[in-house]
Amino acid sequence: IVEPDLSIPGNANIFVIGDAGNCKGKNGLPLPGIAPTAIQQGKYVGKIIKKEISKEKRKPFSYFDKGSMATIGKGEAIAMIGKIQFSGLLAWLAWCFIHIVYLIGFRNRLSVIIEWLRVYFTGQRGSRLIYGSIDKELPKKNVPLE
Repeated sequence: IVEPDLSIPGNANIFVIGDAGNCKGKNGLPLPGIAPTAIQQGKYVGKIIKKEISKEKRKPFSYFDKGSMATIGKGEAIAMIGKIQFSGLLAWLAWCFIHIVYLIGFRNRLSVIIEWLRVYFTGQRGSRLIYGSIDKELPKKNVPLE
């Protein structure tokens, strides 16, 4: 558990960000251990360090939930951005775009796009952590977002 300014209890000069620390949101519940949280925390801690150099007072970290997205199959995803919810190909394309945008450098972006296209069209993944096969085709269902 970290302090509201993301420092560890007892040492204001050591910060813990991302899923390495347990930071509570405005509702008192732990923040999600996902990249957008860590990115916001990293920017916040950078500002704190800059303020420390200029002797400004710290403000507590405040998380802004930009929404959630998840891929659920080839060309299928769900997305919730604010009060807007959508699914299917549009959500999947949005998920792909956002993940490419956050990569650093043209070479990284290009290599990921090429790899994704290869996997999309061939169905063969280069490396997998979980192996296994499905003996039968799973039925496709339209699941409404609530």
